[in-house]
Amino acid sequence: MTSARPSATRSEHPRPMHAIVAVKDLRSAKSRLAAELDVDARADLVLAMLHDTLATVTGVSAIDGVTVVTPDPTVAALAYAAGVNVYADPDSSRSTDSNRSTENSLNSALDAAATHIRTEHGTVDLVVIQADLPSLQPAELLEALSAARTGGRSIVVDHHGTGTAALFSCDPDLPLDPRFGPESARGHTDSGARRLIGEWPGLRTDVDTATDLDTARALGVGPATLASLTRFHRATTNTH
Repeated sequence: MTSARPSATRSEHPRPMHAIVAVKDLRSAKSRLAAELDVDARADLVLAMLHDTLATVTGVSAIDGVTVVTPDPTVAALAYAAGVNVYADPDSSRSTDSNRSTENSLNSALDAAATHIRTEHGTVDLVVIQADLPSLQPAELLEALSAARTGGRSIVVDHHGTGTAALFSCDPDLPLDPRFGPESARGHTDSGARRLIGEWPGLRTDVDTATDLDTARALGVGPATLASLTRFHRATTNTH
């Protein structure tokens, strides 16, 4: 069942807020869903979840701009169609053979994008939001933004309690300093970020595994994700 998307109102704040959403090459996306989805179905799901995530993020008026960071031209095309900016991942040859190399490259790309955005737009607050949040609700994101804007760097921990669903830098003198990868919540808090407190189930539920996907379905997913899952269900039904 498609979740309702309530409208969100702007919170008063002197600095603009810019969101960054990173998406890797579609060929290597969501490898932990390989047992359930083939490579084409995984790519379709990634694009669908990104579509729903961007629809929610751009619908929150407290966010003044959105940039998608990606090396993938298909992802870039979707981002442009959604009316948001694209920052080409400077390491488009990112290795999929080394998790450490992938993490370092992702964090470098986010740092580069953050520097570019602050150079282009001046003093702005930043939030890195996961691209696979099909159950995200505008009101959740607005509440988290308000909590983050009490200052400094902060994070929303994912539903597993170990990852990072969102990273905020709400101080013009502080770098974004992303620490994504395994145990990223600890990495971010060890580097001085504070954990934001709030329920926000849609914001916390990023999708990497079949169990995550079940959790998102139970919360209610956006229309593009629902359509992708329906296509997959029909395809598997037709093979039996």
